[in-house]
This record gives sequence, C-alpha cells and structure tokens, in this order.
Amino acid sequence: MSSPRLFAIAACVSVFVAGSVACTAPSDDDEVAGSDSAFSEEQVESDPTLKALRARATSNLEQYEISVSGIDVPVPSASVGTTINGFGTTGLDWFKNPNVSYPDNKRWEQGSETGKKCQWAAIFRFHAIFENPPAEALAMKELVTPEGQRGMWSGRFWSWIDDYASTNSVGEPTSSYAWSSGLWKWIGASGKGDTCKLPTRAMVRGMMIACKEQALRSGGDPKGCRMPRLSEVQHLVEAQDAGADGGGSDAETDAGPAIDAGSDGG
Repeated sequence: MSSPRLFAIAACVSVFVAGSVACTAPSDDDEVAGSDSAFSEEQVESDPTLKALRARATSNLEQYEISVSGIDVPVPSASVGTTINGFGTTGLDWFKNPNVSYPDNKRWEQGSETGKKCQWAAIFRFHAIFENPPAEALAMKELVTPEGQRGMWSGRFWSWIDDYASTNSVGEPTSSYAWSSGLWKWIGASGKGDTCKLPTRAMVRGMMIACKEQALRSGGDPKGCRMPRLSEVQHLVEAQDAGADGGGSDAETDAGPAIDAGSDGG
C-alpha cells in the first residue's frame, strides 16, 4: 500500500448569526479530494481497531459477508473515505435506522456500533479493490462514446451503510448505483451478530459493465445504473469475459433495470 497523506473531508463553512459560528456538513456533491488516500498508513497501523477492520475487510475481496465480532468500535469517523488511483469514496450516510432520517443522517454518532465497524470495513474494501482497479473500472472512467462524447463519471463515490444492526436485524444492502451522472453511491450493510455485507470485486466489475453499457446508450451518461446483486454478478462477469474472447454479452439483462436515482438518499 502507498504511503498516503491524511486529510479532513468535512469542511466547515463559517456563518455568523447573532455572533455565533455554524458549521455545515459536506453534501453528496462535494468533490472527492485528490490525495492518494484519506487515511494514512500510519493512522491505521497505530490504531488496533482500524488495523483489525482492514484485515477482515481485505483478506478476501470476493467475500460478501464478513464478521467484525471481537473488534472494538472505531472512534474516528469513516467519512474521510479514501482515494486511490483516481477513484474515491467519501462522505457518510446512515439508512435503515429508525432513529435517523435523511438528510440529517451524516453524523458519525448516529450509527450503531456494528454500523460504524461496517462503514470502515467498506472503506478498506473500496481501497483494496481500487488499489488494483478492475479493467472494467478503468474503461468506464476513461469512456469515450463512438460519437466522441466523453463519459460523465470520473471515479467519484459517496459512502453509505444500511444500518440494519441498529434494529438487531439483517438485510441486503441497497445496490450501489449512479446517483447522478458524476457521483455514485458505495453501499454496504450492517447486521445483527456483528456482520457486514460489502461489495465484492466481482460486483464492482459487474457494475462497471452495466454502467458502461448504459452510458454508451445515453451519450456518456450512466445516471441510474446499478451494481448487480451477488446472485446476478457471476453470469454477467462470465459473459463479459466470453465477450472479450469473441463472444457476446447482454449487460442490461443481467444487471437489471436502472433504478430511480432519486429514490434513496440523494
């Protein structure tokens, strides 16, 4: 892993009202910072909790569900995210938590203990996948349509966790999707029993295949495309690999329809 610099994503805007200073939270449209990574290697190595979460999240990038039991609750907020090789995810959203409602769902203290572990695990999984980016991700980010239009996505994500652990329940995470033309959602889930469900490398490949197909049909705009479910992704990736060898693929059929980009979060 590279030796990245630590930076703070949450930017405060000073607003003087009756002699007070207010601080606004970052929005989903805030730019991903341009350093190699949001967390530093020194930060992780000096924090046993973060180090343990990284090990669990990255030991097998195709493991969809991991256990984070026996690991302490991380103290620093995962909203700092990570950037690596031109791909980045930042921010923080909690959903599926009855005590939190959008848009006031971006504060670290609002998440469950397991949810906080899963937010960090999702960041470490993202970093590990894009440290060696899938070819499909590079192709999507560098897309130029046959008509000469450049793709509208530059590698940006915003992080959220479906915090089922807040109600001691389990559930599938909302599929990661293109919330806007240039900003996609990186989504995992927490669950009862100290479990996390995280995107796998194959699921990322499947998302890039589906989003590229949509962008090619829409003048470079991938808005609304989504990551395939775990049950869908194997056939989609196999079809892509077969296509690379001279066969064909139907990414739209396997990845399912595009979702309403304004239906979750925003």
